[in-house]
Amino acid sequence: MRVLVVGARGLVGSALVRAGAAHGWVGLDRAACDVTDAAQREAALKRYRPDAVVFAAGFTDVDGAALSPASAGVNAQAPGEWAREVETWFFSSNFVFDGPGPHDPTARPRPGSVYAEQKVAGEEAVLAARGHVVRVGWVYGPGGRTFASTVAARLGRGETVRATHDVLVQPTHADYVANAMLALPRGVTHLAGRAETSWYGFALAVHARVGSGRVEPVRADQLGLGPRPRDARLAPALLPGCWER
Repeated sequence: MRVLVVGARGLVGSALVRAGAAHGWVGLDRAACDVTDAAQREAALKRYRPDAVVFAAGFTDVDGAALSPASAGVNAQAPGEWAREVETWFFSSNFVFDGPGPHDPTARPRPGSVYAEQKVAGEEAVLAARGHVVRVGWVYGPGGRTFASTVAARLGRGETVRATHDVLVQPTHADYVANAMLALPRGVTHLAGRAETSWYGFALAVHARVGSGRVEPVRADQLGLGPRPRDARLAPALLPGCWER
């Protein structure tokens, strides 16, 4: 089966390409194909003639999505346009939910931000075209800027990191997500690590490895961020948890 991964240089996209290499999966990054450009989409589909597309591209700056005109094109519009051309698996976000969780795949989304609204719109368009949705959250691993990599870098410089202690998260390694995607699960699927902690707890684990700096617990409302879900946990959480890796 010929599978084309778009958004192949992102955290999840690069993991998908690594996992799928032995199966002939091909990845395209933004430089090779702007997913919002119809002509580039048609050229990519004509060149690679995929049986399936995994849409891992996304505008992931949650607060920036409300300010950038480009965000809706990537998150909301382009996924459905690809799905109308070829069977598509669209990577969405746990942010489509707001508490109380955990939320199963049949739960009705309750978006609380522009970013979340865009992801819901993308899901609806893909499902209407008989495509598939994969929701993830709190993903970490090589190949992208994540909470884990940012915390490790700052602690390595001896800085103090402030991390929330009052929101439960399910840190999920990108490689586990990618390995699960090799089966191309149909319908709406949740891929989440089964261990729950807080960002503070996760930062403490990073600190234990780095050995310098300091981690300070804070409430989510002390960080001055835009709207965030209070409980966006996903169920079922079947992937290995962060403490198992």
